[in-house]
Amino acid sequence: MFTQGFDETIHQGVNPSCTWQRLPSAREKSVAELNEDLLDEVPVMPATILCLEMTLNEPSVDLSRASEIVLSDVGATIQVLRLIGGGYDFDEGRPRRMADCLASLDIDTWFGAISAHAIACDREHAETTALWKHCRLVGQYAKLVAEWLECISGEDAYLVGLLHGIGAIPYVLGWPGGSGVPFAMEGALPMFVLNAMRNLDDSSLSPDWRFILTVAQELAGPPQCLAPASVVGLHPFGIASN
Repeated sequence: MFTQGFDETIHQGVNPSCTWQRLPSAREKSVAELNEDLLDEVPVMPATILCLEMTLNEPSVDLSRASEIVLSDVGATIQVLRLIGGGYDFDEGRPRRMADCLASLDIDTWFGAISAHAIACDREHAETTALWKHCRLVGQYAKLVAEWLECISGEDAYLVGLLHGIGAIPYVLGWPGGSGVPFAMEGALPMFVLNAMRNLDDSSLSPDWRFILTVAQELAGPPQCLAPASVVGLHPFGIASN
């Protein structure tokens, strides 16, 4: 299980924003640069950083274990995908598994990005903690459903489920005006994740992802401990398809 050794998962749900839209091309570059800066600041839970530190201090670094720790945390996963996305112009040849992503990067680089912004587990950051735990729970359920259906890789389903709530990140982090990170995230996400998002919007495409995420959301339960602004729309990702 991806969360072995972590705190008990709280069953919370969220239907993230579907309001990310492309701005006029004249402003797109500056907006993209702004969103890239915001993406750098997506935080990581302190328990994740501590577990990674312990793993990296072992005589032999276990990248499989490190990848499990990274994948238990939305922020840590986004930071690694952001680094990987910046190194590949196209999806071809891009590492697909998290362990391969970590292996293709210098340890100091990916751990530095992950540990740069820790968030305190206190009342002030309760919404962020709730969203992170909910996303992890949806990822776990998505993995189980995909393995039961035997139609999609469980690893792929977990990642898609884990990232299903990225549209709510600007709201729980209190970014000005509810600013999103559409351009930066589209460049950071693997192609199969983007395709899964588009399948959910287009009924003519494969219904597998729609079924997997719908069931995972239902099993995860209704949203709790999140402000209304964080629960906007019904789209499970918050990135508009083209």
